[in-house]
Amino acid sequence: MPVLEPLHFREVLREGTYVFHDLTSSLLSLYPDNDVSNKEQIKQILALLDTTGTVQSTAISYMTTDPLGQEILASGIIIRPLNKKSRGLLYFFPSAKVDKTTAASEMMLTFEGIMSFFGYTVIVPDLIGYGVSNDREYPFLFADNTGQVAYDMHLAAAEYFQSIGLPFPRKVIIGGYSMGGMGVVALHRHIEQSGTEKIIIEGSYPGGGVYDLGMAMDILTQRRYCSFPFVPYMYVSINYWYGLNIDYSQVFIDPLLSNMDDWLSRKYLSPEMRKLISPDMTTYMHPDFFTTDKNESLNKVDSCLRLHSVIEGWAPQAPMTIVHTVNDDMAPYEIAEKLYNTFKQKGSSVTLIRGQEDHFDDGIAYYITILLYLLMK
Repeated sequence: MPVLEPLHFREVLREGTYVFHDLTSSLLSLYPDNDVSNKEQIKQILALLDTTGTVQSTAISYMTTDPLGQEILASGIIIRPLNKKSRGLLYFFPSAKVDKTTAASEMMLTFEGIMSFFGYTVIVPDLIGYGVSNDREYPFLFADNTGQVAYDMHLAAAEYFQSIGLPFPRKVIIGGYSMGGMGVVALHRHIEQSGTEKIIIEGSYPGGGVYDLGMAMDILTQRRYCSFPFVPYMYVSINYWYGLNIDYSQVFIDPLLSNMDDWLSRKYLSPEMRKLISPDMTTYMHPDFFTTDKNESLNKVDSCLRLHSVIEGWAPQAPMTIVHTVNDDMAPYEIAEKLYNTFKQKGSSVTLIRGQEDHFDDGIAYYITILLYLLMK
């Protein structure tokens, strides 16, 4: 085929060849020494992999648009097996990358990319706010923009493959857990609504996601508990991208209020953040957050949150399997159930797999399930 001028792909930022030991060292370095349970669970997953495999990870930059519709340079990685034919294409969204240095293009090997050791080609986007765009605020759970940015990364990956003379498959499997779960649905929707015939979704597997921000806030207002403090990040993101100029003294209380520039600077790992901010939301959110008549700043954000949902207005054509634990202590299960029921009523081929663990333990089960599925496939 003739080489076409790339519309999205810009350049290769860095690349390298890696073996299984590199992956193990990279992943285990993210967890504190005292976080033994997480390390043991990760080791169990890694034990399922082919330790003899070699992969190449390539970080690329590409053009996309931010939530304001302005062009922006973004980045991500493509990991492919070496010395063997790829078994297929997997687009895998990252879970919450709180620390900027854990972005895919910074680490080159990520937890989401381990499927490459099974022989799959894996795309892992940084998304806006990480990688080459880390000077911007991350559009936290902005479904429309996430779908667009992820879609442009997919097209950029295809252009990169063309530039090096490799075929790029039309079929793709989409996966992602937690923050990545929403991304899965957002990309699935964007591909099907864009009208393109270049991408065929074999199936999508959203896990543990927050698919409607307004509904999430209504539930958390009553629950007053969240195992990971994603709400403060979301408020900062909404304020940044909508230009609300909110008064944070009407949103947070001390000690978060006095330390928000440090604690929310995206330099701490997830386990560190859970030590800084308690799961009890009353210890960091303003009392008005838990009332019906919220103050001015909370109302500004709340009105914007209602605009962010991937549930209404469409239904997937390709098969979708939703994975969510009924005991999720971060992303409310009720939202996943609504996602499932809404799509089911519209005739979609959708399945809901219910877990029993908490959010983080069910995430481990999600990854093991995906690994076993890909292995059998």
